[in-house]
Amino acid sequence: MSLFGYPATVTHYKVQTDNWNRVSGYIPEVKSAKVVEEQKEIKNGQGEEVQSIAEIHLEGVQDISSNDYFEYVNALGKTIRYDVKHIEIKKEMGTDDVKKVIVYA
Repeated sequence: MSLFGYPATVTHYKVQTDNWNRVSGYIPEVKSAKVVEEQKEIKNGQGEEVQSIAEIHLEGVQDISSNDYFEYVNALGKTIRYDVKHIEIKKEMGTDDVKKVIVYA
């Protein structure tokens, strides 16, 4: 467990939906990230308090939905699946330029 995060490669599984907005599959995309394995309480998009076990920091603009999930191989060599609980967008101060996206899982 790291409070500062590990530079990592994560696999982002982007959801595909059908005409009725039902999940029909996922498209994998490998991305560079920083993963911070830390338990904390956060509020999700509906304002409910939920338990987060990790933060995935991704640089730049990212297309992520709440139906996506991430896979990450930790320092012990175990593959961990992280479901998206909340998405936070960090912008450059005084601009609308996206600096990074933090995914709470």
